[in-house]
Amino acid sequence: MAKLILTADDIANIKYSVTLGHSSWPNAILDTIKRKIKSHHLERQENCCCYCNRNIHGEFKMVIDIEHILPKSKYLRYMFTQKNLSVACKRCNMNIKKSDLEFLEFPINSASKRVFRSGFYKFIHPNLDKYDSHLMLNNVQRGRKRLIKYNVVNESRKGAFTYKYFKLEALELNSFDIAQGATERTEINDTEINLEFETLVKKLNSQ
Repeated sequence: MAKLILTADDIANIKYSVTLGHSSWPNAILDTIKRKIKSHHLERQENCCCYCNRNIHGEFKMVIDIEHILPKSKYLRYMFTQKNLSVACKRCNMNIKKSDLEFLEFPINSASKRVFRSGFYKFIHPNLDKYDSHLMLNNVQRGRKRLIKYNVVNESRKGAFTYKYFKLEALELNSFDIAQGATERTEINDTEINLEFETLVKKLNSQ
């Protein structure tokens, strides 16, 4: 994977932006830097959202967010720290996580220099954990019919928390409903999901 390379001007703009605070993030002087960051992490994550793991390859760049794992509004010193950056779909970043801190095992001091330890985070950290070691996304597509199913790996606490925190069951239900031509599903449990997933996969593969 290519290394993220910043020029002297990039570094100067970063330092200047930090003096202005987190609200400087939309500043045009950061556009080049943000393009580099986004491209770097998309390659690192193989074009998948760091939280739901869905493929975002080919998506319009405006619907892909640079994700600050520790929110920049609360942890300014890590606004440009690579271990605190990733890429996420807008559903996970803007609609669910936002600036919430419930994913931390305990409060982290904003001045702390030791924040990048896997054990400090309840969810799968994009840069400190291997996603597939905690949560496995199974994606089956045949024509326009697509099925999504997540499985927690080895009863992983991080996998289970990520599944619940990012409401990944909703993605499963939506994919099942669409595959069956339905418009809405009100309730389903995990056993039903597994059975239906297996049934529909067999049905799609037999067509």
